[in-house]
Amino acid sequence: MCKSRIRNAKVCYNPRMPTIGLTGNFGMGKTTVLSLFKKSGAYIFNIDEFVHKILTKPATIRKITRALGDNILITRPKLSINKARVARLIFSDSKKRRAVENIIHPQVLKVIGTAMSNILKKNPSALIIFEIPLLFEAGYENLFDKTIVVYCKKNTAINRLVRRGFSKSEALKRMRTQMPITKKKRLADFVIDNNRYIGNTEMQVKNLFKEL
Repeated sequence: MCKSRIRNAKVCYNPRMPTIGLTGNFGMGKTTVLSLFKKSGAYIFNIDEFVHKILTKPATIRKITRALGDNILITRPKLSINKARVARLIFSDSKKRRAVENIIHPQVLKVIGTAMSNILKKNPSALIIFEIPLLFEAGYENLFDKTIVVYCKKNTAINRLVRRGFSKSEALKRMRTQMPITKKKRLADFVIDNNRYIGNTEMQVKNLFKEL
């Protein structure tokens, strides 16, 4: 089965079990839920880890520097990007954010396709789940057979982020760049309520894993 994607890119695969795109908004527990699916037996991937590797490529660094300016560069001990400075720029300027996304997204599509292919060659009946923060914003939902949205109350997410070291204003700024969670819930095939204690979330994950 081949699904057409952004700018004529294609990802082809033939799973017996559905491939899953998992998302939610900032601070709502996507990574926690992803780890619970791994515990149940799913193959999991975190797109942010792919992006981290992409951002170490010299060609990508050069393109992002042209888009955002030389002040994002770190030259010692080796050439790299100041991610905190990049984050401040792209979360306060939608034009700059789109410019960076246009550099990164085609590479993300490629690594998703490669990861799916490699797993399915070894295990055609594998359940594969990708955590993608901007799943719906980037139009990646059509890459997958099913989608899952993890959600909690906005204040709950902010409190969790503050405990992780983010300021409230920074958390809110990042949340504003994302699609409202209410809309994501409507678009999703499945939702997981992460408002309560971890045991409750784990029970939902186990039940959904069995269903899938």
